[in-house]
Amino acid sequence: MNDADIINSLDFGRSEDILKNTSDNPMTELLLRLTNELIEDWRKQLINDKSYATGDLAQSLRPATIKPDLIETAGAPHWKYINYGVNGTMVNRGAPTHGKAPKGNLTFYQAIKKWLYDKGIQSPEGYTIEQYAGMIKNSIRMKGIEATHFFDKVLTEQRVDEMSKRVSDLAGQAIRTIIKKPK
Repeated sequence: MNDADIINSLDFGRSEDILKNTSDNPMTELLLRLTNELIEDWRKQLINDKSYATGDLAQSLRPATIKPDLIETAGAPHWKYINYGVNGTMVNRGAPTHGKAPKGNLTFYQAIKKWLYDKGIQSPEGYTIEQYAGMIKNSIRMKGIEATHFFDKVLTEQRVDEMSKRVSDLAGQAIRTIIKKPK
């Protein structure tokens, strides 16, 4: 169902549901659609930024809360490292302090080693995969990780304005329908 279908589905009852903020109304449908479009574009941006290793970050992105006054998304905890980057001990990337790393099943070293296997990356000649993973770990620790801003590249002011217009169009049509309601 596209925006026009949602607007065309308005009748007196569904219009009142929007204005009363009841659940399962056309506004919620539109907000869910907007959120899913945003998530799909974040996934595409991860690929464009070459930040798509195993796909677990892209797959973890999902709507968490959809309300007329609040849209929240959720994702794997490492989204912020990919988006904002990470400062190294020798290179300041301008990244915020992220606090302690989230608890996981893998150590930093094990995660890098898994990433190498998942990406099909071979260790340089003369090095084992374990040595290469250790070299990468030490490099990241010293140099950090450059930010991709995949989140920020998609959720721009222009995008927010576009989303707001679509919500306003639906709310405006609901108001017009209610005003025309016979007594």
